[in-house]
Amino acid sequence: PLDPSPVRALIAGWIIMGGLMTGCADFDGVTEANGADTVVVAAQFARDVRPVLELRCGIGGCHSKAAHQGGLVLTPDTAYRALVGRPTQTRGGQVLVRPGDAENSFMVHAIRDDDSKRLGLARMPLGSGALTPNQIQTIVNWINRGAPDD
Repeated sequence: PLDPSPVRALIAGWIIMGGLMTGCADFDGVTEANGADTVVVAAQFARDVRPVLELRCGIGGCHSKAAHQGGLVLTPDTAYRALVGRPTQTRGGQVLVRPGDAENSFMVHAIRDDDSKRLGLARMPLGSGALTPNQIQTIVNWINRGAPDD
């Protein structure tokens, strides 16, 4: 008779691989909690930036605690510390969020459509639609405000 242990292990492996391959969640259309998609000039991290990161990047996505692609976890309890003033693990010498300097923050390059500034990285979020121009500008505004933890 066939030992069921290796078969179960194989099936479990397929399930896990399937979860990892679809782990970069596609939350197209996710904007603000009220469903609006507007630029927030005086953007705050907790109110305006973290929800976008959480829904587009962290929940079941590439930057969840389980997947942590590029060593980056963007869940509500970790996103700020993971981004601000932190070097990328995949692009040496680049800082993810430089407070007060969105144009030199690699996170901004990663979410914008300018291929030349991403240093070979695919546009984020990977495997789903791009952030809206208003979401990107809100993140830029927050960084240029000094990227406060507010």
